[in-house]
Amino acid sequence: MIDIKNLTITFEERAVLNGIDLNVGEGETLVLAGRNGSGKSVLLKIVAGLIQGYGGSVKIKNSDIRDRYSSGRAADPDSFKIAYVFQKGGLFDSMSVFDNTAFGLRRMGLGEDEVSSRVFTVLERVGLKGSENKLPSEISGGMQKRAGLARAICIDPDIILYDDPSAGLDPILSDSISDLIADIKSESRTTAIAVTHDLAVAEKIADRIVLLYEGKIVFSGAPEIFFKKDNEYTRQFIEGDPQGPIDIFSQ
Repeated sequence: MIDIKNLTITFEERAVLNGIDLNVGEGETLVLAGRNGSGKSVLLKIVAGLIQGYGGSVKIKNSDIRDRYSSGRAADPDSFKIAYVFQKGGLFDSMSVFDNTAFGLRRMGLGEDEVSSRVFTVLERVGLKGSENKLPSEISGGMQKRAGLARAICIDPDIILYDDPSAGLDPILSDSISDLIADIKSESRTTAIAVTHDLAVAEKIADRIVLLYEGKIVFSGAPEIFFKKDNEYTRQFIEGDPQGPIDIFSQ
C-alpha cells in the first residue's frame, strides 16, 4: 500500500530523515517509535502531503504522492482516501462535534441525509452519542481525541495516519483509545501508520514496530520480537536506560 524509498529531509542543515526505506502492506498497522526528534511525525506528515521538499520517493498504490498532491487528485472522490488523526485532536473550535465529524464527508459532496446517517453511526461507535451538539471546549480531552478519530473513520479511508493518539491521556483513557484503534483495524482492515510513545498502545495495535534513531531505522519487526529486547536499541529504548547506542543528549 505504501512504498517509501530513500526518504531524506533536512531542516537547518540537520538530516531529520536520512535514507529511509519502508513498506507498509495493505491492512497492516505500522507503529513508529523513537525518542523525540527522531523523525517520526515528519515521516507521517510527508505521507499525508503536509511537508514537501524531501528527497527520495513515497508511493501509495504505486502512485507517487508528489503527482497526487500537485495534480489535485487528492480531491478526486475515486482516488484513495487518507485520514489524519492529530495529536491534540485538531478539531475546529467553532464547530460542533457533529460538524467536525461531518467535515470530510461534506468536502466529498455527500448529501446531508447521508452525512447525518454516517456521522451519528460513527459518533455512537466511538462513544460520543449525545455529544454531537457540543463544541470542542465543552468536552474533555479524551472526548476530543475520540471526536478526531470519528472524523477520520467517517470518510471510510484507505489509510489512517495517527500522530500520537494517546498523548496526554491517563492510562485508562489511553487504553480506551488503543482499543478503538484495534477495533478499527480488525473491522475495516484499514492500512495505518501510528506514531506513539506509549509502549502499551504500540503492543496492542501494531502488526509491526519500527524504531527510528537519528533519522534511520534501527529496528523493524513484530511486536513480540521488539519486546524481547534482543536488539541493543530496543532494549535501551524500552528500559529507558541512559547507557547504550542511543545518545540521550543528542537532538
